[in-house]
Amino acid sequence: MNSIQELYFTDKDLKERQAQIKEDFWGDLKSETLIAVKRLLETTMEVEIQDLAGARRWEHSTKRLNYRNGFYTRNLWTPYGWINSLAVPRLRSGTMSFKTFNRYRQRTEAVNHLMMDMFLAGVSTRKVKEVLKPLYGQNMVSAATVSAVTKVLDGAVGKYHARALSDDYKFLFLDGIYLKAKSPVKARRRCILVAYGIKGDGTRELIDFRLARKGESQAAWECFLTSMRNRGFEGNHLELISIDGGKGMMNALDFIFPDVPKQRCWAHKLRNVANHLPKKLQKACTGQAKGIYDAENYGRAIKAFKTWAKIWRPIVPKAVECLEGDLEDLLRFYECPKAMWIKLRTTNIIERVFREVRRRTRPMSCFTNSKSVKRIIFAIFNRQNVIWKDKPLAM
Repeated sequence: MNSIQELYFTDKDLKERQAQIKEDFWGDLKSETLIAVKRLLETTMEVEIQDLAGARRWEHSTKRLNYRNGFYTRNLWTPYGWINSLAVPRLRSGTMSFKTFNRYRQRTEAVNHLMMDMFLAGVSTRKVKEVLKPLYGQNMVSAATVSAVTKVLDGAVGKYHARALSDDYKFLFLDGIYLKAKSPVKARRRCILVAYGIKGDGTRELIDFRLARKGESQAAWECFLTSMRNRGFEGNHLELISIDGGKGMMNALDFIFPDVPKQRCWAHKLRNVANHLPKKLQKACTGQAKGIYDAENYGRAIKAFKTWAKIWRPIVPKAVECLEGDLEDLLRFYECPKAMWIKLRTTNIIERVFREVRRRTRPMSCFTNSKSVKRIIFAIFNRQNVIWKDKPLAM
């Protein structure tokens, strides 16, 4: 009875054993295939070098053009997997390029471009490796491969920052985001300045970004905006610039685009107002303040402010003064087409992009260096611009 029980298999046991047999079979087949491919490649190279030498190995011939000089070994990726210690023949004089290597070099470069395209499409480096590993093996996604891809990306980043810019943007949004990057001493928060534009036909684009050395200072913003202006973005058609209200940015804009109206972000301003409120009053006070920018027109917005100020000034005068001092710049959006009011009165449109940046960079915790920061920002921005290309906003 015991012997019969020992021979009994459940459906689960059979499936597991079947899977194991299948795995062993394909593993053995792949191994044998690689051995056969290696022999074929070495034979092919032997034929090539024989033609170049003008004679077979150890053959005495008056037609000999060159002599052999032993072998060297190298690894080679093929569609069948990674071949180690491939014997490559050498000639005593001159150099030669094997057709075999040229063929597989093209395929390797194709994989590199595939990796870059996946990265630009928003796939993380870790996930790129996970996707390619079953197809190309562990060794294919090596440090050298990653290095080759990053060099191509660095070139793409450089072209993005140097490209000519159009001057037909009607609305400009400016903001900054902070990410951690390593420095010679310690990890530091680095600020990335960002410019987002909307054209008259509703086309939108993340125009440029800059890794600022001095945070959101006036000098940093001036340098960033001057670079954009030198490349063609002179602001001749700008109707409004939406900003968070930082002092450095404001001073830079007054110098670079002095005649363009500036719209202060309501979301940032209400957070500033809340800083002047006791916690128990924050929700009520800022909630009522939202009625100001929800008004049907500029005149009603002014009335809404006066009503709000009359209620709250006796209780929290500093909170009211905080909003009142920038009221004119908070209501600039009313001068623009109504369809754009919701988008123009805050910098939320650019904050959504920042959320995607944080989502992509959260697993990284801290970037290795400034170049790695630029690569990931460019990848995210490039992908977003591609998505937006055929999806203009209703104006």
